[in-house]
Amino acid sequence: MKSIDEINELLKPLARIGPDEAGERASGTRAQALFTDIIAQERDPATTRAPRRLRTRHRARRTLLGLAASVVLAFGAVLGPSLLGYSGGTAISYANSAVEIREEADTYVARIKDPYADQRKFSEAFRALGLNVELKVIPVSPASVGKIVRIQGGGPFWVRREPEGCDLADSDCFMVVTVPAALKGTSDVMRFDLGRPAKPGESYANEWQSASRTGEQLAGAKVSGQTVDDVLAEVRKRGLTAEFSLVSVDDGGYQLKPLAADQVGANWIVYNVASVRPGVVRLQVTAEREPALEYERD
Repeated sequence: MKSIDEINELLKPLARIGPDEAGERASGTRAQALFTDIIAQERDPATTRAPRRLRTRHRARRTLLGLAASVVLAFGAVLGPSLLGYSGGTAISYANSAVEIREEADTYVARIKDPYADQRKFSEAFRALGLNVELKVIPVSPASVGKIVRIQGGGPFWVRREPEGCDLADSDCFMVVTVPAALKGTSDVMRFDLGRPAKPGESYANEWQSASRTGEQLAGAKVSGQTVDDVLAEVRKRGLTAEFSLVSVDDGGYQLKPLAADQVGANWIVYNVASVRPGVVRLQVTAEREPALEYERD
């Protein structure tokens, strides 16, 4: 390369590239014009073989130009969301890096592209289409993945996997949410939480779910009403580790307080076991059987 000034001169146009029109990506006419100009600068009219030193310089230049061109083509993704379609002056589709929503018949279909994205991007997409919907995609225990785990303010909402029956741990498996178009323009806020797979070590947001239900880490195990020693034997058998919380019964129900393992007796009674995070469950225990608690029956 000749100098750092040449590099700066080549990259200078990138600083001023922006969307051609409201709602368009930078991959429009201005970005294409810049890309064409960059490619044109690479052409060498000479037909004879250049000296080795010049060939080295040209290779370095082509590398830089290729990088600059890649930056231009990537600007469409970097600049963020865009309205994709209109009907009668009204936006009927929208996409950002997290989700794409399209109007289909009497519904809006939202395809989750990145379940681990910034939570604000999901609600942003719905609001852009006039839907007062707040969606959160949260880490949940295995049995709740791909399901609506909490809903407030209305609905109905439907969830499916695409392709049907696929494993959400795979990169080519997506969650698709459908909401009725009748929600458009309503003032009330509809909130719902959609479950996604947790990252390694990430805590589940639905810790109220029992770890012994179908699909969970202790699926099929008898835990409620059993001794701590018996339940811990099953926990270790499945390669899990355990934490503890103390169940305190009061007039309005019960409360849970963290409890150190060395404070728990082997013959204490387990009320329930919750999934905490991948590989970890939490035993909810009492020093003795509490008549006020409803233990699961055989």
